[in-house]
Amino acid sequence: MNNAEKTRLQEIFKSSKGIVDHEFSQDVIDACQADEDARRQRVLNGETTLEQEEAALMAEWKKLQAHH
Repeated sequence: MNNAEKTRLQEIFKSSKGIVDHEFSQDVIDACQADEDARRQRVLNGETTLEQEEAALMAEWKKLQAHH
């Protein structure tokens, strides 16, 4: 991953943080922060892609919705 790609991803993460900060309470944000940091680091390290991480989150969400 080159510097331009890393910069673009960091801008995406910053933008999504702004949305999260607006939409969720601080206790929810705090409870999820370690997982979000790990996802961000995996993407920035090239271990996974943003698309793979989003797909995994969507699959987890669908699984949780199926149990409600």
